Amino acid sequence: MPAPVDRGAPVCELQRRLAAAGFDPGPADGVYGPRTRRAIMQLQQTCRLAADGIAGTNTLKALALLLPHRPEPGRRLSPHFKEEEFACRCCGMVRVNSYLVEKLEQLRARLGGRPVTITSGYRCPAHNQAVGGARLSQHLLGNAADIIIRDIPPGKVAAAAGEFGFPGVGQYSGFTHVDVRPGNPARWSGAV
Repeated sequence: MPAPVDRGAPVCELQRRLAAAGFDPGPADGVYGPRTRRAIMQLQQTCRLAADGIAGTNTLKALALLLPHRPEPGRRLSPHFKEEEFACRCCGMVRVNSYLVEKLEQLRARLGGRPVTITSGYRCPAHNQAVGGARLSQHLLGNAADIIIRDIPPGKVAAAAGEFGFPGVGQYSGFTHVDVRPGNPARWSGAV
């Protein structure tokens, strides 16, 4: 098995991509040192992958999903969710945390397999501002989705999402917000 690349142009590109996704690898110097390893581990923790500091296949796939990009038409992220469902309603770009998709699949199964409609996934900064989103919204990072599950009231969806371990759950009159924020859990009710 060949030794992993620990310096050079591929590492420099990895560092640029990590920085663009919000993980600080230090300067893009092409050296896979402690700061780059720490940034990889932060990415892995955010996406609930094994935090080994190695930029393996699953880590690189998770990183690619967290960078703003145009969704591939019809591309499935899981059995029941397409990448385009998470796209910004303003610019069409997408960022999505693979752990969010995994949790949505689990929530769907828990609620009897009913389809989950995503009304808002990733939001670019302009769209987030236009809809009055929080300045540090998890939607900006690809960590959140506002969802509707037909014939299940938002309060029941919120309760199930909270019991099922979504770190962020907001109950609104017409939808439920769920997110996979790192750090402390948050629960709230809104009037929208």
